[in-house]
Amino acid sequence: MSFLRSSILLLPLLLSSVLIGQSKGDIYEGTPVQDYLTGNFQKEKALVLYKNPDDNREFYLRAETKAAFLKLREEYKKAHPEERQAPFLVSAFRSFSDQKSIWESKYTGKKKMREPVAGKTPEEIVSLILEFSSAPGTSRHHWGTDIDINALENSYFEKDGKGEKFYLWMKKNAYKYGFCQPYTPKKERNDKGYNEEKWHWSYAPLSNQFHKQWVSEYKSGKLKLAGKFLGADILGNLPLEYVNSINPECLKIK
Repeated sequence: MSFLRSSILLLPLLLSSVLIGQSKGDIYEGTPVQDYLTGNFQKEKALVLYKNPDDNREFYLRAETKAAFLKLREEYKKAHPEERQAPFLVSAFRSFSDQKSIWESKYTGKKKMREPVAGKTPEEIVSLILEFSSAPGTSRHHWGTDIDINALENSYFEKDGKGEKFYLWMKKNAYKYGFCQPYTPKKERNDKGYNEEKWHWSYAPLSNQFHKQWVSEYKSGKLKLAGKFLGADILGNLPLEYVNSINPECLKIK
């Protein structure tokens, strides 16, 4: 009888702990936290498919990100019916493997950058790559919350560029749909982190949570990058600096 009474008393606590565990795990769609944060998971299990109209390319992103982008897209079309081209994706989720391929193609000089890597030290090469590309395991694109829109050139969104009107609209309205530009001019981010990316937008209600958890996992030593890609061993604390060096306005979006 005593055992039965104790079991009954413990039942609410057990249920509570299970529910808490589920609520904390829901955001990661059943994927281990560190795997999710570093893009080491099967995209089909945690993300949803998106295709631009009249485009066969496949993009994967969070269901919440997709819904917000579609709403934003429709509102922009209503605001600018004269525009023949509606906003479209050029990049979304990238896995650890995807990012490693990008990183190492630049590290070895196979993919051209602003300057050739020949004659440069490993530290100089890493610095050059980090102007625009994240180290594997540190990219916001691992989370399914971040998207690149229309083009990968700042000039496209600047004065007299095809995307100037869209960019100005985004600056005024993106927050209404939960989006922010994480990489604004570096002077707005203590001159740290990646260069400005006018094409890169983040669904902040989710990405802010992933960002906070990434920092926690990295600081605790649970998230390790050493030995996983070329140049990883000389990064030091640069991953933390670059992950944290984002537009502070993003963190205000709930």
